Amino acid sequence: MEALDFAAESLDAIWSEGAIYNIGFERGVSEWRRFIKPDGILAVSELTWLTERRPADLDTHWREHYVEVDTASAKLALLERQGYAPLGYFVLPRRCWLDGYYRPLQQRFAAFLQAHGNSPAAEAIVEERRHEIELYERYGQYFGYGFYIARKCHYG
Repeated sequence: MEALDFAAESLDAIWSEGAIYNIGFERGVSEWRRFIKPDGILAVSELTWLTERRPADLDTHWREHYVEVDTASAKLALLERQGYAPLGYFVLPRRCWLDGYYRPLQQRFAAFLQAHGNSPAAEAIVEERRHEIELYERYGQYFGYGFYIARKCHYG
C-alpha cells in the first residue's frame, strides 16, 4: 500500500475495504488520487465516529490506536479538499462488525495463542482485540465503519 506501482490515471476505480487505515485515510486518498482516471471512483471504508460526542474511554482508546478516527462530515470534507466529489456515504451494519469480523476473530484466538506458544506477545495481541470487541459491544452506537464513495474531480 505504501509503494503502489500503477501508471498515472490508469484505474477506473480504487476499492479499499478495511485497509486504508494501514497508511491513513488522508495519505491514502491523497496518494491514490494520481492513479484514478478523471471522473474515476474511490470507494473506501474507514473507522468513523457516528456521533460528535462519545464516552471518554472509547475516545481515548481510538485516539491512541488510530489518530485519524473522525466524523463522517470531517472525512467527507477531507475528500473534497483532496479533489474528490463525494457521491455517497453509509455506515456498515452492526452485523458486519460482529458476524463478519469480531466473532470469527474470537473463534481463532485459541488456535492463534497455541500456534504462538502462548507467548506474551501473542497474549497481548489477543487481549487488545478482546478489549476492542468489548468496546464495540458496549459502544457500537458511537463508532463504526463508514463507507465513502467519491468521484475524482478533474480540472480544466
